[in-house]
Amino acid sequence: MARRHEAIVGDEKSPGEVLRHPLRVRILAACTERETTIREFAERAKVRESKAAYHFRILLREGYVKVVRKEPVRGFRRHVYAATRLGLISDREFAELAAEEQRRVSSAVIKTFHGRCLVALQADTFDSRGDSHFTWAPRVFDEQGWKDQMEDLLKSYERSDQIEAESKARLRRSREEGIPTTIALAGFESPAEEAPNSEPPPGDR
Repeated sequence: MARRHEAIVGDEKSPGEVLRHPLRVRILAACTERETTIREFAERAKVRESKAAYHFRILLREGYVKVVRKEPVRGFRRHVYAATRLGLISDREFAELAAEEQRRVSSAVIKTFHGRCLVALQADTFDSRGDSHFTWAPRVFDEQGWKDQMEDLLKSYERSDQIEAESKARLRRSREEGIPTTIALAGFESPAEEAPNSEPPPGDR
């Protein structure tokens, strides 16, 4: 779900035009996570299938998703979709969005991540492994410190890509089942002043 990853997409429309609707961001995130059909997405997102189909068509036309296969189902062929890109939206694309569009994209990404956390909690997988990790903490940086931290987050994201590629290679050789994993990285400016007692202690387990 990261938006800090450069990718080549169609240039018929600007990212602001294509991704201004938050449902399209959710569709793109879903197709990045795994292959899906319109019906499967609509059921998970609790939206009308016709509405989901409309936004799938736009993302398909603009090159954000692709049909990876067609499955015969009751006399017709069901399309299965996947994202055509490694990241949700690149820095370059995000910078092209208007402020309100940036807010909508970020909101959709946060909701998608929040949903994955809830699903993991409900399935009892969030804490099932003793070496899992979940941390957040408030920090105060100067301009150089901010840049250093953002660079480290990007390096961690790129390293995660490398670790996944190495893992997939080993899994192909061993034919073992992989471990579905969610990795999250975030760094954002917080309000200068927060309401009294509004900030919980740093979460670290």
